[in-house]
Amino acid sequence: MSYQLSKEELREQKSRREQFKDIPRNDIYIILDSLKCAHNVGTILRLADSLLIKKVYICGDTIVPPNKKIRSSSRGAEKWVPWEYHENAINIAKALKECGVQIVAVEVTNDSIDYREYSPEGPVCLILGREYDGVSQELLDIADCSIHLPLLGMANSINVSTAASVVMYDVYSKLELLKKETMDFHHNSAMHK
Repeated sequence: MSYQLSKEELREQKSRREQFKDIPRNDIYIILDSLKCAHNVGTILRLADSLLIKKVYICGDTIVPPNKKIRSSSRGAEKWVPWEYHENAINIAKALKECGVQIVAVEVTNDSIDYREYSPEGPVCLILGREYDGVSQELLDIADCSIHLPLLGMANSINVSTAASVVMYDVYSKLELLKKETMDFHHNSAMHK
């Protein structure tokens, strides 16, 4: 019979707080480009904690912790997620790109692809844009590609934290599969020597 785990049972499955900082993080970075809603920032930080995102860059006019609404939405995850504030998101995107990180804008553009068709080849930085006007053109110009969620109804957009949850989990799953395939390849290569 299936039952919901208690907070105590969930806590037992996790690392001790002192050891948590030493857990390897996943090769996913997030740039928040001037998000105005604290609840969205908090939700994205909570997602980043769930997936052990390497770092969240809070940029531009984005609301920054400490903030009561962020803390409420993140459930305190901002204490556990590596994050930094930078005024200029473009500089961060360029620096990550120079380090071999693929820059991916989550935005509907004239040449964006369905997020399900995107295949990461290594570390990824997802750029999440403003609620009202999306990812800035300057960041779109830097991005290696743009991905979008299908918008089959009459609305022209999806809430940024909702889009983030879909895309972040999808990229995480694909990177895990890529990691497994790479390990299997190396294992098989070693066996044939």
